[in-house]
Amino acid sequence: MNDDNKTKEQLVAELQAIRRRVAELEQADQALKTSEEKYRQLVDTASDAIYIVSEDGLIIDTNESACAALGWTKKELIGKTISDIDPNFSVEKFKRFWESIGFDQQEIFETTHQKKNGALLPVEISGKKYKLADTTFYYGIARDIAERKQVEQELRESEEKYRALVNGMRDTVWVIDFDGNFVDINSAAVEILGYSREELLTMGPVDIDAALDAAAIKQLIKEMPSDEIQIFETLHTTKDGRQIPVEIQSCLIKYQGARMILSIARDITDRKQAEAERLKLKKLESVGMLAGGIAHDFNNLLTAVFGNIEMAKMFLSPDQKSYHFLESAGRSMESATNLTKQLLTFAKGGDPIKETLSIGEALIEMAQFSLRGSNVKLHPNIASDLWPVEADKGQLSQVISNLVINAQQAMPDGGIITLSAANIETSESRYVQITMQDEGIGIAPQYLDRIFDPYFTSKQKGSGLGLAITHSIISKHNGAITVDSKLNQGAIFTIRLPAADVAKKAISDNLSSEIDSEPVSAIHILVLDDEVMIRDVLGAMLGTMGHIVTYAADGQEAIAKYREAYQNGPAYDVVIADLTIAGGMGGQAAAQE
Repeated sequence: MNDDNKTKEQLVAELQAIRRRVAELEQADQALKTSEEKYRQLVDTASDAIYIVSEDGLIIDTNESACAALGWTKKELIGKTISDIDPNFSVEKFKRFWESIGFDQQEIFETTHQKKNGALLPVEISGKKYKLADTTFYYGIARDIAERKQVEQELRESEEKYRALVNGMRDTVWVIDFDGNFVDINSAAVEILGYSREELLTMGPVDIDAALDAAAIKQLIKEMPSDEIQIFETLHTTKDGRQIPVEIQSCLIKYQGARMILSIARDITDRKQAEAERLKLKKLESVGMLAGGIAHDFNNLLTAVFGNIEMAKMFLSPDQKSYHFLESAGRSMESATNLTKQLLTFAKGGDPIKETLSIGEALIEMAQFSLRGSNVKLHPNIASDLWPVEADKGQLSQVISNLVINAQQAMPDGGIITLSAANIETSESRYVQITMQDEGIGIAPQYLDRIFDPYFTSKQKGSGLGLAITHSIISKHNGAITVDSKLNQGAIFTIRLPAADVAKKAISDNLSSEIDSEPVSAIHILVLDDEVMIRDVLGAMLGTMGHIVTYAADGQEAIAKYREAYQNGPAYDVVIADLTIAGGMGGQAAAQE
């Protein structure tokens, strides 16, 4: 039907339809404009940079945040390729990237954008590939992660500092979870325990603790206080089976976002050895007091008996049979006296009477004397410039004798004793170090800690006093003695004695050369002793020599007689006194009066 044949009504209807269509188109156009405005507003107000990229890598749209981030205008950015703003993406790489992703598949990755001024900006890209009508494009959002990267770098540096600090510690450091597993450890743990890091990270405290069982460790972990440090002692076992005493300090920390236990274990072997040494010294002092009391009384008896033997010999001819019996008794008395001296030396009362000594040759003489008639040979290695020491020569001789006898007994089939002495100087002190090494059977590990205990011996014969006395003598000389030994590898005893001032030695030598050794005539002597037997024997012996003897039983009596003789004459030429008297004044106190 052509327009001429249309009715008026038909024309009006068509016109109205056209108007409606125009209105719909205008409405659709307005909606599109509104949508575009909303899209543009959304894109331009986004805080992150937004890029719309074509299939060939060209930027076809962007937002103000992208311009602000890179320093380009929008006009400058549009038309650039991705490789112009991202040095990590060449055209070829972007092509491979485009082909590797599917539609509506979100990709998140980190890269670096380059600003207009050349500065680099770390970004995180989150985007998808879309297809709209016949156009394919990539919609990417670039978030500035410079601050996050800075925080991550600071965290890495902090972690490195923590790791360096922890790994530089000599104590072992553990991070333990509440299931009782090691989560982290330091280098000292690997070095001290002998396990690899990988091995330790599959273990826990229960695997290395020799003193606490699994239940006790579980209880400790469960009851870990949240606001204080827990301190206790235990034993750690190394991979090769050694046990190390340790002090543990533990507290709660936050580690990798979870509550963990930080434990620091300190090796307290030296402290434990020092404590054992103090206990040993206390034990030695206690036994020493007992030995000293017995030795003092026994020595008085021996003095009386020995004196009477010598007196009896004075009235006999050497060719008489009785004389030889008395000589034999005297030799036995000397042995008994030597035993008493050992007890007195071991006792607190046996303090050394020190003098400045050059001990180089003396050490060799002492050792050779103890080895006489033995199948053991001595190899001396004494420094020619050995410093003098402040020592009691008799007690030092006893030390060498005890060590030589100990070495002899360890080598019943003969062997070699190496005796060395050298000067040792540290920043704090100067001392002479004496070592005696044998080739004997050695000392069992379980005996090493007890070797200096009084009355301890692993031999069938012997009193067990020799090494205890040796330890006591060296201690009273402000020195130290140690032993190192393994079974069937001999033993090495090391002694350290403080060196004396060389000037003192010269003065001592000069004084000694000036001593007058001419015999004296009859003199007036006062004898102070609380033991009647001692007074009688001394009086008889001195009287036989032609001297005049007066007796005093205690210090008060001695003072009274001394004053009377001093005032009225004749005065005493010599006083022989027992320095200490039980329950009374001895010679030392009397001399001070």
